[in-house]
Formats: sequence, structure tokens, C-alpha cells
Amino acid sequence: MSKKTTKTTNLTKKKCKACNKEKTTTYFYKIDSPLFPDGMMTICRDCVRKTVDVEDIEQVILFLRQIDKPFIKSYWNEALQTNKHPLGEYIRKINSLHQIRDKTFKNSDGMSDMGKIELHTIQELENVKGEMIVYSDTLIDKWGIGYAKHEYLKMEKFEQDMRLTHEIHTPIHVDMLTQLAYMSVERDRLRQEGDWGNYARLSKTIEEMTKSAGFRPVDRQGTDEATGLKSFSQIFEEVEKRGFRKPPPLEFREDIVDAMILSLSNYYHRLVGKQILTDIPEEMKQELDAFFEEDLTPVDLEANEYEELDFSVGDDA
Repeated sequence: MSKKTTKTTNLTKKKCKACNKEKTTTYFYKIDSPLFPDGMMTICRDCVRKTVDVEDIEQVILFLRQIDKPFIKSYWNEALQTNKHPLGEYIRKINSLHQIRDKTFKNSDGMSDMGKIELHTIQELENVKGEMIVYSDTLIDKWGIGYAKHEYLKMEKFEQDMRLTHEIHTPIHVDMLTQLAYMSVERDRLRQEGDWGNYARLSKTIEEMTKSAGFRPVDRQGTDEATGLKSFSQIFEEVEKRGFRKPPPLEFREDIVDAMILSLSNYYHRLVGKQILTDIPEEMKQELDAFFEEDLTPVDLEANEYEELDFSVGDDA
């Protein structure tokens, strides 16, 4: 009897500096650059895709600056037209073309004499309510000096969006919101610098602060109202502030109630062979109106009326 031999392939693995997971080298972009001695990026493609928004051309260019590869607009537009991830397709393209393979970021399209790519920087952003946040000196006075235009807009948008979607009233919450806005910008800078170790640590700090402050998506304003959930302490606080409110009488949609009564009546009529009804008879409507009529007359309870009543339970009960 012949023995079947199984061929095994030992795939080389590499540890991602961002997520700290060991993955096969197929998960890493191949980069022909002195910055990467083994010919591969130090972070996996999944982490790259999470951190680089391909719809934000500034993020794409900053990423290419980190890996010292040129930004060629025509090739980037071609990568956007494919069904593959644009970033991976663009890297594959510039690696395969002999005339571009040895180029660096300095050879990018639109490079100015100062060594910077000329971009139209954004002057305004839209918050979650659709209101425009416009860059001005007011933002500099509020957030301090030392930030780029898009960073001022990012911090202001972060703060406004959080205030619009969460309950933020106490000084502690206001301070934590401000610190989170600053840290969100610092985290972006670490990503742009490729400092993935500090990036991961700061991301964890932001996550813990967000959870502690109640700024997670699950903590959004209106969640309690939408689900009807409130803690006992919240209910008690409302009662103390406003006093007890008698709940309003239940209201029923007449069309649904009438349909149910008509359906039950016709079920009985079919059983006994009576004519099927198309509407509730007038006399039945009057009985129903009398039954559901609200009686808001207060009931006065006199203690002496119940003195002779015996509510005890007998031995043979």
C-alpha cells in the first residue's frame, strides 16, 4: 500500500509593530527602499488600511512620505479605478514600473521648491448637525498655537460633535473632552511619523478615557430615551425634582380595537351561522364607549367604613 506524502510549506512570519501580531509575510506591503532592509513594511497591510483613509489625499501623501515613495497623481487615479484596495494597488504599481521603482518622495508630483507638496488645505469642516466649522483666529485662541489648520478644525469638530451627541455638563467631563480632542491630534501625528509603539499606547489611553467619561457610541445622548432604560436613582431624582405625576390614561387606536372586536364577532357569527358583519353594530359601540369612558372623579376613602370588615385568613383556608 502506497503512502501518501503531504508537502508542507513553511511560510515566513513577521511581527507587525502596530498590532503586535505575527502574520505571514504576504500580509506586508513590499517596499523597495533602504528604510526597509527586508523589503517589507514594518506594519501589516490591515493596520495600514485602518490608519490611512484613502479618501483623504493628505493622509495618502503623508503615508507615502513615511515610506519615502513618490506620489504620482495619474497612477493614484488609476489605482482608485480598480476593484482592489487603492493603496496596495498603487504600491504594487510603483514597485513594478522600472522608471519609478527607484524614485523617492522628493520626486512626487506637485513638489514645490521648499520640498513640500502644494495642496489646497481645507478651511472648513461640517459637524454632525451639518453646521460649518470655519477656520479662524478664534480657534487658535481656543486651542493654542502650534497646530496646522486641519488640526484646529479636527479638534473643534471633535468637541462639537461630542457635545451634540452626548450629555456633557460637569467641569470634569468638559476637561476630559478637551484632553481627548488634543490626544486625537497627537495620535494622528504619531501615525504620520510611523511611531506605532507610542501610537498603540496613546490609542489605548484614549479608549480607556472614552470609556471612563461615558463618551463611547453606546453612551450617546438619547440612548436611554430611545430604549426606555433608566436607573432607579435617575427615576428617583426626577420624582424629587418634579413631584409625583399621575400617568395619563391608556390610549388605544380605535381602528385596531374595532378591528379586533369585529374579527371576534364574525368568528362567533360563523360558528352559529349568522350574517358576517362589515362594521360594529351601533348598540355594541355604545356599550364599548360606556366601558372605556374615563371616570376622573376622585374616590374618598373613609377609614371607618372598613373598621368592621375582617380580612383575616381562617384555619381551614
